[in-house]
Amino acid sequence: MKKKIIIIICTILVTVALCITSYFYVKQNTDKTDLKHYSSDQSFYLQNEKLYVKDNLSEEYFLVPGDFSQMSMVDYQDENYKSNINTTGGVYFYYKSNNRTYLVRSDNLKDWTIKNIDIPINAKIKYIRISGNYGYIFYLDENKIGYILKTTTQGNYWNKVQTPFQLNENCQLRFLNEFGMTSDGFLTVPNEDGSKCDLYSIDDNSEETFKKVDISELLEENSSELDYYHMPSYWNNENSANYLLLEVGKDKDDFDTQRFLSTSSSNTWITEKQYYINVQEEQDKDNATITRYNKMVDALDEKIFLKDFKNYSVDSNEIKISEEKAKEIAEYGFKEFAARIASEGIVDTVKEYISVEEVYLDNCFTRKYHESDEIYTNYKKRKAYVISKENEMGNGVQVYVDVTTGLIIGGTAFGD
Repeated sequence: MKKKIIIIICTILVTVALCITSYFYVKQNTDKTDLKHYSSDQSFYLQNEKLYVKDNLSEEYFLVPGDFSQMSMVDYQDENYKSNINTTGGVYFYYKSNNRTYLVRSDNLKDWTIKNIDIPINAKIKYIRISGNYGYIFYLDENKIGYILKTTTQGNYWNKVQTPFQLNENCQLRFLNEFGMTSDGFLTVPNEDGSKCDLYSIDDNSEETFKKVDISELLEENSSELDYYHMPSYWNNENSANYLLLEVGKDKDDFDTQRFLSTSSSNTWITEKQYYINVQEEQDKDNATITRYNKMVDALDEKIFLKDFKNYSVDSNEIKISEEKAKEIAEYGFKEFAARIASEGIVDTVKEYISVEEVYLDNCFTRKYHESDEIYTNYKKRKAYVISKENEMGNGVQVYVDVTTGLIIGGTAFGD
């Protein structure tokens, strides 16, 4: 009896062991084949050694062509395997197969292009980005020597960027294509012991050589120890959204940093302090322009320009002003145009003509700087001399002179 019980127990244990082993074996194989392995944001998944990418609009997944059999999920979720879909409307992946490295790219997630990238099979790609036509690849060969490739053809063709220094695994590359729709790239190159690094930039669509960023003349006194620990980034503020920001400090966690700004690439930098001085100067100029403009409006002669629209009530449209007199009066209006707005067709006049038309009163000459143009359609139209001046480009201005009172009751600018 005891022998039977022992046999039954052993049989049960063996069965359980086989079941557990089978479960994990099936699960392991299922994980590799059948199950969908999603990226953290579920915009990609890997299944049956095939890669699929999601269209954010339709939420439909599209197959990415290529051999992804050796692509692990750790690699798959690496940032190097995807571009910013929302910005560019496209996506790219790279993979290695048959001793070659391939780039797969699509602008619409349906039509894919596969290109071979001419880099060693044992190379380690540290950085790859494509945005629009431009992109960079930074890779290390088997000797850990770094190289940079650049494309201006959406990844179809790559050129090696010449560098006057040897790149290593501690170098960092950053691509700022979105800034001003250019191919700006920045590269930090540490010294041998890693205590300091230099900053280089490549800033023109046709340039293939990095240039050293030199802000030594802008540094404050006793700041020779400062270093480039932060790559340039975009600076968005209430005054301007088109600035690059470079922060320089003694170490990565240094809060006593100096900040520098560049308006385009990295050829010309100014201190943050100088930036705010420039902003203030521009604001002062704007305020002076506004003040000057409003003073000109206030100084308008009421005997020539209609200023009180509410109380302007003339029943008659009898012509009491001659054409010659109307032209003489209109010159005051043309002078106002020329003084306030430089290029409204006043200069280089090639055509001048006069007609009698019915027009609405408007505030062309009497509006203040921040006020909008207004045509007073709630008042009856007035018969007026419309005196026009036009340049050879077809741009010009018109002044309206009331045929009865001789007052300038409005005007307009026309053309491009």
